[in-house]
Amino acid sequence: MKKKHRGLWITLAVVLLPILLFAIVCVCRINTHVRDYPYDPALPQPGPGVDFKYDDVFGDLYIRWCNLLDNSMTAAWKAPEGVVKKELHVTARDGYVIGGYLLEPEGCESETLPTMLFCHGGGFFLTMMNSQLDMGAVYADELHCRVVLPQYRVSLDAPYPTPLDDCYDTLQWIAASPLTDRDRVMIYGDSAGGCLASEVTHRCCDEGLLMPCAQMLIYPVADRAQHYPSLKTYEYATWPREANIRMWKLYLNGYEPTSADYAVPMEHESFPAYPLTYVEAAEMDILCDQDIAYAGKMKEAGVDVTLRQIPGAYHGFDGDVNNAVVRKVLDARIAWLQNALDQVQ
Repeated sequence: MKKKHRGLWITLAVVLLPILLFAIVCVCRINTHVRDYPYDPALPQPGPGVDFKYDDVFGDLYIRWCNLLDNSMTAAWKAPEGVVKKELHVTARDGYVIGGYLLEPEGCESETLPTMLFCHGGGFFLTMMNSQLDMGAVYADELHCRVVLPQYRVSLDAPYPTPLDDCYDTLQWIAASPLTDRDRVMIYGDSAGGCLASEVTHRCCDEGLLMPCAQMLIYPVADRAQHYPSLKTYEYATWPREANIRMWKLYLNGYEPTSADYAVPMEHESFPAYPLTYVEAAEMDILCDQDIAYAGKMKEAGVDVTLRQIPGAYHGFDGDVNNAVVRKVLDARIAWLQNALDQVQ
């Protein structure tokens, strides 16, 4: 029986592997220009980029395969010493159970703590990755807080507004928990997660759920407009321009948002009651100029904004939390967040 099973698996591998490789070839275009930019040599250097054509049937299959792989890796991820990892189960407004993870300092299971909602990036279509859990563990340990990372539904199956609603429903879960210090809730997001984080903050201010003490947006997706100079200057960097265009197409799925919607941060006309805000732009990123513009628009509206541009950095440069340059950036983020927590009376 074992030999039969082994033979079956070998047959499946022989049949499916060429199909998978063919699909990858059809889906992907190797971006050989990704190394053309003078990134900071002290950062991990990105390999040849892959421009995913994820808006066709082969791309859909490949991204689903990537998400299955990432889901298995995050499930197997072990928290570092001093941090506890727990599974998250939040019931969304439509009854769907949002998965994800909660990270907290060891020994604090029954303690009321500051809490961070961490909206992960991934173009709205990728699920959580281990590097985001690594980052969350650093924050949980060094800020002595809980970090809640929802595995929101992604745009392949659930375009706007579902990913946003899942993040907002998770914030409602955080707000209802007796273990949450409601005066010290932080909202955090990187890349597309930065878009979701910013829109959760805006919605939170509009609906009065709670007043976050801070929001931190790391190289956020802030605008769907394609006129920014950095979109051309860094067109083939680690997050290429064509992928960015397709990302918005997939996320909005034909919907045309207005300034009243919680879809495109840059398109809001006002920013009432916004908390302390930190925006971090990577210099060699197509999103750099829109991040700077978004920070400027909020500042003009009276928001207390800290803008930091990381020289020589690319989109996703902070994946290795043990890199010396990344560690310095993390220290600055943590210092800013700790200051925001300390300002709460």
